[in-house]
Amino acid sequence: MQLKLGTALAVLVTALLVSGAAGASTRQATAGGTLNVDLATDVDYTDPALSYLSTGWELEYATCLKLMNYPDQNGPKGSQLIPEAAAGFPRVSNNGKTYDFTIDTKFTKFSDGTPVTAASFKAAFDRLADPKMQSPSGAFMSDVVGASRSPVSGIQAKGSHLIINLTHAGPDLLARLAMPFFCAVPANLAHDPNGVNTPPSAGPYYVASRVPNRTILLKRNPYYKGKRPHNAAQISYTIGNSLDATYLRVQQGASDYASGGIPPAAYAEAAQKFGINKGQFWVKPFLSTGYLAFNTSRGIFKDNVALRKAVNQAIDRRALLAQGGYLAGKRTDQILPPGIAGFRDADLYPLKQPNLKAAQKLAQGHTGDGTVVLYESNRGASPLRAQIIQYNLKQIGLNVDTKLFARAVQLEKEGTRGELFDIADEQWGADYADPYDFINVLLDGRTIQATNNNDFSYFNDPTFNKQMTQASLLTGSKRYTAYGNLDVAIMQQAAPWAPRSNANNRMFVSQRFGCFTYSPIYTVDLAAACLK
Repeated sequence: MQLKLGTALAVLVTALLVSGAAGASTRQATAGGTLNVDLATDVDYTDPALSYLSTGWELEYATCLKLMNYPDQNGPKGSQLIPEAAAGFPRVSNNGKTYDFTIDTKFTKFSDGTPVTAASFKAAFDRLADPKMQSPSGAFMSDVVGASRSPVSGIQAKGSHLIINLTHAGPDLLARLAMPFFCAVPANLAHDPNGVNTPPSAGPYYVASRVPNRTILLKRNPYYKGKRPHNAAQISYTIGNSLDATYLRVQQGASDYASGGIPPAAYAEAAQKFGINKGQFWVKPFLSTGYLAFNTSRGIFKDNVALRKAVNQAIDRRALLAQGGYLAGKRTDQILPPGIAGFRDADLYPLKQPNLKAAQKLAQGHTGDGTVVLYESNRGASPLRAQIIQYNLKQIGLNVDTKLFARAVQLEKEGTRGELFDIADEQWGADYADPYDFINVLLDGRTIQATNNNDFSYFNDPTFNKQMTQASLLTGSKRYTAYGNLDVAIMQQAAPWAPRSNANNRMFVSQRFGCFTYSPIYTVDLAAACLK
């Protein structure tokens, strides 16, 4: 998923989770009250078919009902898939190509009182597949029979059974089904490409109201009687406060959670003042990669591998990371983050300081008119990184014209095919712990559509596309070896990105914020949160 660039949010793998379990609150949940959340910039959508920003998925974790989900627990248990709307794990047949789920939703209804059935999950697939929706979910259902059109022929609802037919075995299907894209929706929910702001939901909470760029209000689903926690009576988002204002508001108790982060310069102070993982300031590692995406479909970087490699040699990864503040993360020059299966450390580009001699040699004769348009977020560390990028690229003869946007607007523009940018400063957090979610989702050119793209480099190399498909069909060690090789080969031979860092997730909550639960997939578990 796309991350807030000031406060990356995403998946933890089990190996990283063990150390994160200690220090979590063991306070017994108390019911009621309003949990106040500050968000610097708005989510992209509250419609599960379109929502693909980390803060939006944090919200969806509290509202969605899925076939499979992750339990509301700290530590390794929080990363273990369990059935939710499904009565149990599916019956798999046809050489791994047919999944038969029995749906058991006696414990809930949609927030408008509509029953949840197998057809509610088929409705989700049909909305996603509708071309006019332009959902970013395409890469996650490309192996479903008939997924190119709506209704999806490979999805069948027969009484209490949901049957999913694949074109080939899908070893990661259950993890994909735990994504918010596939949560239950009413069969009559509009196929609106602008998204439905207040869709009925069948999870612990529902979106009661939304005023874009101002407020979002979640309320308890009165029909939900399931096992998931739903402690606060409501969760109220205030959108648009500066990071400085949010930092003060959380300390004063006016807000309970800085979902959009705090100023980069404040993280060291927060750590000193409140300690780390002791109740208010939390730091967790997770699977993410920050990177500069080169637009390979147009402009100066099209058919210009030499210049893309030159930028990789020229950027100051140490300085770029430092703008994120204390405990921001680690530097990288690869697509896959450490900790994900398949990663192997390769010395590809400089991590300590730029290699200007190599950069200038590569750039010579390849700088065109010398102008580069950079798309960047206008919050947090992003404008500071833009200044460093501008300086670094000046050393190889490039003049950077920086365009700053609100995060959701930045994503919308970068995700539109034909948009006039050359570099996008981005950060990606894993939707689930598999290398497919980085390599295929972000770099397979066959996924490119008119809008809502994830391949911001618009990289579309037939040879690598084929290798990505081949890797996705493998299992076990062969799968991970193939992806590790792809990671290195793509960066050595094509360099569609300049990777810069793997981030930590740093979270700041109020003194009255209790029952802190860190979801390895969605970070702060809002449904589990209680008020002291």
